[in-house]
Amino acid sequence: MLSTQDIKKQQSQETNFLKVLGAGFGRTGTKSLRNALNHLNFTTHHMENVLMDPTQVPEIFEEAYKHPEAPVDWIRAYQGYDAAVDWPSTAFFDKLYALNPDAKVILTIRDPEKWHHSVCNTIHEWPAVDETWPKQILRARKMARVVVRDGELGGDNVVGRKEELIAKFNNHIEHVKAIVKPENLLVMELGQGWETLCPFLGLEIPKDVSYPHDNKGKDFKALLQHVKDQVVKSQNEAITATTTTLSAAVKQQA
Repeated sequence: MLSTQDIKKQQSQETNFLKVLGAGFGRTGTKSLRNALNHLNFTTHHMENVLMDPTQVPEIFEEAYKHPEAPVDWIRAYQGYDAAVDWPSTAFFDKLYALNPDAKVILTIRDPEKWHHSVCNTIHEWPAVDETWPKQILRARKMARVVVRDGELGGDNVVGRKEELIAKFNNHIEHVKAIVKPENLLVMELGQGWETLCPFLGLEIPKDVSYPHDNKGKDFKALLQHVKDQVVKSQNEAITATTTTLSAAVKQQA
């Protein structure tokens, strides 16, 4: 049970810190939407950012899912971002929408059968990731197992639980449609692009730029490897920069 102090903290929490809030489950074009929003000058949170951004704290999302009645520092969770799509955000849609009632909500959808097939082949388990991978990725994977694999997707045997998962997928869509103000909601089907997104956001359609089409299921393993390579590269560059700075400081003192 929350203490009076915790309740006051939640009630006084800053609101409308997200301008755009994605409501669609993973594997509904969320990475493409993230990249499209970034092209439109938003800074968009996505599961990939939790893996790659060293300022991200995956444990905030993990603890929020395990302890739904406890207070959460959502401002810290989304520090540096003004939009959010994909899991883990979608798992907290109701809470985030309550804190961001003026946000433009984009509900990405696709054929339920194809969505289930994509889930089975991709995000349910991350192939080839082991304890030798960068710590940020391992922390994100631990969170994703709690929030997505064991939480939103309900654990193992996603193939055998097809009807259950499709029902959850469809129920979530209807729930979002029921609670979001119609003028603030865009239902965006997989395959739609700038012509659907930009008018909803009140922005001009980019000229000579195709709408992104990223993170296809068949590329998922390669995507993970690319993320690992990028994280390792960033870490090495940070180490090199720190070493250079220290060396320069030593020379100045000599």
